[in-house]
Amino acid sequence: MLFKNKGIRIRKFHKYIERVYYTVMLMPFLLGISFYVYKQVLPIVSEMNKAENMSFMSLLIPGIITTASLITSCVFISFVRHYSKSNGTFFTWVEQRQLLARMIFHSKLYVSKTVKRNNRTKEKIVYFPKVYYQRKGGYLILRFPTDLQKFQDKFTKMREDLEKAFYADCISMKYEKRFVVYTLIYDVARTRKTVTELEPKRHRLELMQDVYWDFNKVPHALISGDTGSGKTYLIESLMYFFIKIKAEIKVCDPKMSDLVFLEVIPSLNGKVYSTSGQICMCVRQFHEGMKQRQQEFMKLSYGKTGNTYLDFEMQPQVLVFDEYVALLSSLDKDTEKELLGHLRQIILLGRQLGYFVILGMQRPDAQYLPGDLRDQFGLRVAMGSMSPVGYRMMFGENDKVFKDYGKESKGWGYAKTGVGDIQTFYAPFVERGFNFVDEIAQLFDEKPATSMDGVRQAEP
Repeated sequence: MLFKNKGIRIRKFHKYIERVYYTVMLMPFLLGISFYVYKQVLPIVSEMNKAENMSFMSLLIPGIITTASLITSCVFISFVRHYSKSNGTFFTWVEQRQLLARMIFHSKLYVSKTVKRNNRTKEKIVYFPKVYYQRKGGYLILRFPTDLQKFQDKFTKMREDLEKAFYADCISMKYEKRFVVYTLIYDVARTRKTVTELEPKRHRLELMQDVYWDFNKVPHALISGDTGSGKTYLIESLMYFFIKIKAEIKVCDPKMSDLVFLEVIPSLNGKVYSTSGQICMCVRQFHEGMKQRQQEFMKLSYGKTGNTYLDFEMQPQVLVFDEYVALLSSLDKDTEKELLGHLRQIILLGRQLGYFVILGMQRPDAQYLPGDLRDQFGLRVAMGSMSPVGYRMMFGENDKVFKDYGKESKGWGYAKTGVGDIQTFYAPFVERGFNFVDEIAQLFDEKPATSMDGVRQAEP
């Protein structure tokens, strides 16, 4: 492409750009007030000058009108400015450009020389970096020059500073000709989707606006988080999506909490497991089913490479395993080793065959989930606030600045989707009154049982 839109170049005057816009917005009001003074006040003053009788009472009402108009104008513009910033619109973008300009000045990322003029010394800027500001949707794209000037090294190490300054997440840093490009997402909550909006797009799941999990290329999901962080809601949301695309689901819930109630749905009857024996049997059978599909797959592919289960219209198989650690802590060493061996094979070989794992746990300790196995999960989400050690267990070594959005903000966390960097994440919003059991039953075109009594249990 010959000409590429790099955005708005940050100029020296952007240091005061808010004042410039404020003055521009005030000008029509000042002109109106000036016209009123010209038409109403000046004639009164002229008459008083001719009569040589200055009566300030005659100017009281025009003076009040003029002053009130000026104050009202300033208050109105201040309100517009504040409203715009609180809603992330025009004046937010103006402030962001001003912030970049002031950073350049305060950090002295420019070259100047002292010149004499009329016996006075003055600083003259001879080099001002070509920094570009671009906004696309909820993203900021900032370009800093790689022009071999003395500030180049500084510009390539600005990720952390930019995240702090814009209270945003840097989701990528890349190089293009003569620039290093930072892409930040600054209003994550606005990109949040509802559960019912989860739809496949070219075999990808759009978790948030423009945030995709391509589960066919980077399979399996690892969801961590303490009680109340929204971990189970996210797991149920992923289940809801997979059932939408006609996947077969098996559910393991060793704590017999939220997921166990799914067995009142006829199509999931006998596919929800809660005891240690049931869960170990489920994982073993899931692994055996994958091996059987592998044999079938080899016959169908005739040795051709690159094919996946999608090429042969095979049904996706999903193992949902919440509170994984709660189960392992109740098993003896031999059973634990056997279970982990089955999971390892499913996680390593499942992508091509359409076998996927959604694993939920409070913290991915290496004692229960080895690091090499953890790294095989394409989607990793840490719900709520975690310790630095917890984040390192979840995402490995990284230089991410993790912020705490507080308990008031529901359903937030950090995610790595297999592409790009770790970023702030908001789980799909579950609207008030939304019942997963009823909604999932509706996907099957079924009615759930009115109680757990009489529901067929999974075989031990």
